[in-house]
Amino acid sequence: MELYDIALNLIQTRIPGFRKGTDVPAYSHSEHVYDILVKYGLAEEICLAGLLHDVIEDGDTSLDELTSLGFSDRTVALVSLCTHDMASSESGDARWVKMIARLIEANDRAAWLIKLADLFDNAQSADTMSPARARFNKEVKVPLLLSVTKEVAGDHGIWKELADFYEKNG
Repeated sequence: MELYDIALNLIQTRIPGFRKGTDVPAYSHSEHVYDILVKYGLAEEICLAGLLHDVIEDGDTSLDELTSLGFSDRTVALVSLCTHDMASSESGDARWVKMIARLIEANDRAAWLIKLADLFDNAQSADTMSPARARFNKEVKVPLLLSVTKEVAGDHGIWKELADFYEKNG
């Protein structure tokens, strides 16, 4: 079985539920992130990490399990960088801030591109979020990530597409 098929099966079977107010499966967000990364011609390891970026926090899956399923150390490392620390007892927003701090420290362009693709898909589907979450994305997440990633990813199409979307809809 190809790694893509394994990753797709993981998200489809482990990320439960639907996007708020729709009959769209919650895992479709992960597919959209993957599609954005593929659209920009990123390496397979990066695209697979984008597909798997929510499976740890939303799908009761461990990094060790990803390794045992044959995903490369690079893919697993990217998933780890793009995942909230689920062992933390802090709120979701606090876990998100800590994840962003880890990303800033790592300064890994590929990890940032995954988070930017993640945020771009979420920004495009704000109507499937609670009003508070959509407002937090629009007022905090998007401007913060565009600011902290400008130097490392500002020349990339994903960054530019998110910046354009924010300028028109922010």
